[in-house]
Formats: sequence, C-alpha cells, structure tokens
Amino acid sequence: MKYWVIKPSAPSDAAYLSDVSSSMPEAYKFRKGISLLDNYPSVEDCKIYYDPQYPEATQLYGLLENINGFLIVNSEVKAIFEGAGVDCIEYLPIWLCDHKHEVSSKNYFICNVLSKVDIFDMKESEYDMSSLDESQIDDVDNMVVDYEAIPEDANVFRASKMLAQIFINDDVKQALENSGVEGFVVKEAEGWNGL
Repeated sequence: MKYWVIKPSAPSDAAYLSDVSSSMPEAYKFRKGISLLDNYPSVEDCKIYYDPQYPEATQLYGLLENINGFLIVNSEVKAIFEGAGVDCIEYLPIWLCDHKHEVSSKNYFICNVLSKVDIFDMKESEYDMSSLDESQIDDVDNMVVDYEAIPEDANVFRASKMLAQIFINDDVKQALENSGVEGFVVKEAEGWNGL
C-alpha cells in the first residue's frame, strides 16, 4: 500500500480563501488533530471569504486552497471519503462568501482529521524540526515512510510528527481520481521533499 500527501491545488480561476469569521476557532487548532465539535459555533457564524487580492478567482472546486492550510472540501468529496470508509474526520460546516461578502455556497466543510500516525521513519528521513515546537517537523527534504508503524485501516490521517500535513492511502486516492473531482494534487509520501 502506498501513501500520499494531499494538498489543495486548483486552476487559476478557483476561489482562494483568506479571512475567516472571528467566532471560529483559531486557525492553529485545526492543525492539531483534536476534536473541535463541542466548541464549534453555529454554521451562520462560520464564514470564510474569497481573498480580495484575486477578484477574478471565483470558481468553486471539490477542494479549495486557502491561506490557513485547512483541508476544505465540498459535499461531493465528503461523500467520497465516507464511501471509502474514512471515519476519522470531523466535517465542520462553513459558508463561503464572495468578494462582496455575500454567501456563495453552503456546501463546504473544513476536514478536521483526528487520526495521527507515525508515518515518518525518523532515523532515515531528512528533515528539520521546528524551533517553536521541537516535537514537530518544520521542513522535509526527503521523507522515508515507516510502513511498519502504519495501521492497516489508516486511510486519511495526520503525520504525528508533522500534524499540519494530511496523508491518504491508495484507496482514497483512487476514489478521488475516479470521481473526477478537481482541486487537489497528491504526491507520493515515499521520497516526498516537502513541496
């Protein structure tokens, strides 16, 4: 089984999201792999806005790029994940607001991935640890996967030593590709250089 880095990446006409409602949890909390459901505000208070620096970028795709590094998906991608047996994600609903701050879609979610896996072979991989949090990798030059440490049922997960990064397995990758969903890229985890 191969594992893949997944990142939002869409055509140049795609909406790029920046500002978030002040009532939402702080951005860093979405990158920790901790439950946010209990303190998540009502969806009317969870708005993310198109970036004003890209006024022509208004198209919506299955996954959307954003300044905060959230994994933002529409209901089609949510259904693909669920159909592939992914059960470790809190789907936190958001409303997207266009450049005029009018609601453009109520069909998107922030994926708060709760599963954490020791995917990095810490002896063989080449990386730099964060100076702010010495338990976390800040920069990867060459990733070596520790296949022995990955549970068989791990299909979407965070790297325990790089919580901001989400990985998927072959089955989820195939399900996304077969669906024709746009707005993402995948890179093989083995040999990944952090980009």
